[in-house]
Amino acid sequence: MDKLYVITTLSLLPLLILTIVAGIRVRIIFNRSQKEGTVLCVTGAQAARKILDEHGLQSVSVVRIAGKLTDNYNPKTNVVSLSDGVYNGTSVAAVAIAAHEVGHAIQYDEEYFPVKLRTFMVPVCNVTSRAAFPIILFGIILEIIFATMHMESIIPEILFFFGIFCYVIYALFTLCTLPVEFNASKRAGDNLVAYGIIAREDENNVNKMLRAAGMTYVMSFALSLLQLLRIISIFGKKKN
Repeated sequence: MDKLYVITTLSLLPLLILTIVAGIRVRIIFNRSQKEGTVLCVTGAQAARKILDEHGLQSVSVVRIAGKLTDNYNPKTNVVSLSDGVYNGTSVAAVAIAAHEVGHAIQYDEEYFPVKLRTFMVPVCNVTSRAAFPIILFGIILEIIFATMHMESIIPEILFFFGIFCYVIYALFTLCTLPVEFNASKRAGDNLVAYGIIAREDENNVNKMLRAAGMTYVMSFALSLLQLLRIISIFGKKKN
């Protein structure tokens, strides 16, 4: 059996567990940070508005959205959406998440290259990420059919190759997401301290929570890369 296939298969479950743990850790740190108030006792919405105004982004709206940790910035509508606990919350966690989403708005305003690249890849990735598995599965089915009929065809190989290409696009997208998210987190910490929204001694707690959130994106990239290598190993075995 191919070594690459064995290694990637055995690594899949531990990595999935680490991904789940990373997500749980974010929620634990978030819940713990909710007990710590900010220097100015401002809400997440007020913190977001202050940072946006300081950067001359009065055109960006700040609205409330249902759910927990559903916060996001939409560049198409130019809206920062904050979940209930963040929008009205006055904790370090609330303003940290709000500042992080504002960081994305600032990235777009400054035309930060990684965020422009990720935006360009979104529509392509939406298609390829959904198409990869069905294409590969269809290739496997066709290969079984052709083998049963004792026929040779390059169609299954073409489908495998195209499926791998789709996974490559997805892996590149998750890789491109890393600098975008970590840069937004750095901007969040810097802005919160610069505008006196949190005390400097609270900066470590803010960065700790944002780094934990960032690790979920690292795990996402690791999973996509591992799955890509696993599929490549299967394709390699078939060619041999």
